[in-house]
Amino acid sequence: MILPARLLSVLALLSSLFVSGCLSPPKVGEITVTIVDFTAPAHALSQPRAVLTLRFINENFIPVALSGSKHKLYLNGTFVGEIVNTEAVGIAPSNIKTHDVTIFFENLALVRQLASQANPVVRYRLVNVMEYRENEEKSYLKSETNSTIDLSSLVGE
Repeated sequence: MILPARLLSVLALLSSLFVSGCLSPPKVGEITVTIVDFTAPAHALSQPRAVLTLRFINENFIPVALSGSKHKLYLNGTFVGEIVNTEAVGIAPSNIKTHDVTIFFENLALVRQLASQANPVVRYRLVNVMEYRENEEKSYLKSETNSTIDLSSLVGE
């Protein structure tokens, strides 16, 4: 049976759309960022900084290479500081990567108060903006995490 020219052109168009769809790279989806730990130098609360260990969770089926990130930290609903990470972080597909970053506290008095409480476990909110390259152009992923963290390691014994 000979197919009409119009049907052949429709089939050719549909097959080209299918092939081009298969060749386009997948889009980067969710990256979750959580705080694993706070560590601080001796006499931590006399310094306006601490080291946070962040956990990056790649929920994609492709590797993701972050070229940098910014994170705003809120403790019990109040902004306390910002992290600017300029180091690259590579995360394998469907995998987890930890990375140490330095936070500079802008509300050290509140951090001292919360860390000195009888129960230093507090709620945190981490607002994240992560930069990566997609087709040679900068792209950004945004996420937000809410959880709890123990601040007792910030209190010098």
